[in-house]
Amino acid sequence: MSAAGAFVVDKFGGSVLRRPADIAAAVSAVAAQRAAGLRPVVVVSAFEGVTDTILSSAAVLLPDGGRSLRETRHEADSTLARETDRALATGEALSAALFALGLQARGIPSRSFSGAEAGIRTAAAHLGAEVRRVYSRPLREAVASGLVPVVAGFQGVGTHGELTTLGRGGTDLSAVVLAVALRADRCELFKDTGGVMEADPRLVPGARFLDVVDARQLELLAELGSEIVHPVAVRRARRGRLRLVVRAVDAGQPMTEVRPGARRGGSQPGGLMLAVDCKERIARISLVGPAERMPELLPLPAQAEGSFDEGGLRVVWADVPLDQAGPAARAVHAALMEGVWPRHGPGLPDRAMKGA
Repeated sequence: MSAAGAFVVDKFGGSVLRRPADIAAAVSAVAAQRAAGLRPVVVVSAFEGVTDTILSSAAVLLPDGGRSLRETRHEADSTLARETDRALATGEALSAALFALGLQARGIPSRSFSGAEAGIRTAAAHLGAEVRRVYSRPLREAVASGLVPVVAGFQGVGTHGELTTLGRGGTDLSAVVLAVALRADRCELFKDTGGVMEADPRLVPGARFLDVVDARQLELLAELGSEIVHPVAVRRARRGRLRLVVRAVDAGQPMTEVRPGARRGGSQPGGLMLAVDCKERIARISLVGPAERMPELLPLPAQAEGSFDEGGLRVVWADVPLDQAGPAARAVHAALMEGVWPRHGPGLPDRAMKGA
């Protein structure tokens, strides 16, 4: 392995690490990068379901059923939030230690790191602390000594000296801030679904794969309810000019590159993307794309609707009953993303499109 190889930060989420046996496939992906002369740094989430199990366990012990812990960014002196943070961090710590064992079993020197040991410093808060600074020296020294560091994601240490967690989806953020600090060539986000689709294929079976997407567009999509990538992680990557790659563990599957300004030069210029955010009774359908290609309103019977422009992009949204989320998403996809509007979508009356 060349000592001058570029850094690459690999993030493996809980959807990829469903059980310890899944580590073997992830280790193979890291080993291939190392063999290609790269210098990988691994960031891991807890195994699928572990974080929810920990939260459920905490809820059983609390008199209010854990409702007080559902809000983010608790004050530094909140003893309940402190202990919940420490419990939650054990999920990622377990994954990191087992991943390091998996690498060692393949003959690859490795060591697990907590978020604090990896240099992630946060505000003095709990359950959703903001990342304030990253010191890259511990990981640089580990890699220089021949190790592959495996970092427990979703966590850091606050200015008050206590362990903190970064909120739901915080492992994406851990990976991105470390990659920016290391000036990595790229940050690869390994997902069970592989690359990015123009809509959730579970709701829109005809959704197409995108090989290149615009970082700002993806950031807006995440803020509107898409769970592809943490919105703050995309924002940090965009501002740090960091290349993101969203991919499956299998290198033979298609992958998506997230680039700043990809709409102007990517292979999918000006593509429209659809987000669906389901609440208790309402689903918000949001379409994001270049303003010049977007309608003023979605062609849906809506309980509420609107639009706004930002940075050359437009978001057009509509609220529909929760049980209409799937039909509404498919209707918008057919009308505006396939270029064919069904005269009568499933459960949806016809409506003329405005401003198309």
